[in-house]
Amino acid sequence: MSHVAVQEVKAGVPAEHLPIYRLEAELLKLPQVDMPVDHDFCNGLYARTMHIPAGTVLTGAIHKEESFFLVRKGELIVSTDNGPRTLRPGDMSVSKIGTKRAGIALTDVEVTTFHANPSNEQEPQKLWDLFTIPAPASALETAQTAQLEESK
Repeated sequence: MSHVAVQEVKAGVPAEHLPIYRLEAELLKLPQVDMPVDHDFCNGLYARTMHIPAGTVLTGAIHKEESFFLVRKGELIVSTDNGPRTLRPGDMSVSKIGTKRAGIALTDVEVTTFHANPSNEQEPQKLWDLFTIPAPASALETAQTAQLEESK
């Protein structure tokens, strides 16, 4: 087991993210689901709404800054620091800096995140790059290696 811990530190993957990267590695082997995104703006604020079909298993990006996360429609189960939590319309939480989550949509779901946008940027890819932290290049490889080590 210590071999796995050394790999996690070496790869720059926080131990608490490793199970989610393992899930991502498996999900990437499956056909991908279309999840349309709406982008809405007002002065200094960006709202990003994802439309998630029922039955979709998904993982979230790691955010650079805190943002609000609001369930607008449907029901989903999301991983949290305190275990799985079922979220329903009207549930709102704060996405903390550096967290990574996984979830499953029990019904068709709409979730919106709200981000400060002082430059009023409106290009979706620039906003994504501005608000999220890319996974370490070795994260999926590390997750797969750790999974193999644990299965021995």
